[in-house]
Amino acid sequence: MSETEPANSGLQKAIENASEWDFTPAMEAVRYLASTGQEFEAFDVTEQCGVELDHPSRWGALFAEAKRRGVIEHCGYGRARRPGRSGGLTRFWRGCARS
Repeated sequence: MSETEPANSGLQKAIENASEWDFTPAMEAVRYLASTGQEFEAFDVTEQCGVELDHPSRWGALFAEAKRRGVIEHCGYGRARRPGRSGGLTRFWRGCARS
């Protein structure tokens, strides 16, 4: 077992256990933000599209799946704007040319 397996198996479980009720509109919001050509972070999905997930851990599953589907690619890091994150580090994303 590699060092990344536990994280990947947990991430895969989060993807598999995602509620379609939450996951489908969240993925559509990510697709929309990807189509703008602008860089974005998870809080933009909430702030600009009104989507909130039932648990903070679901954001990682959402973005990992969007990346796997070729919708987005990682483009950097920055300070999180989401209230409660206290300016912690977050990933920034942009749409892939093929999305």
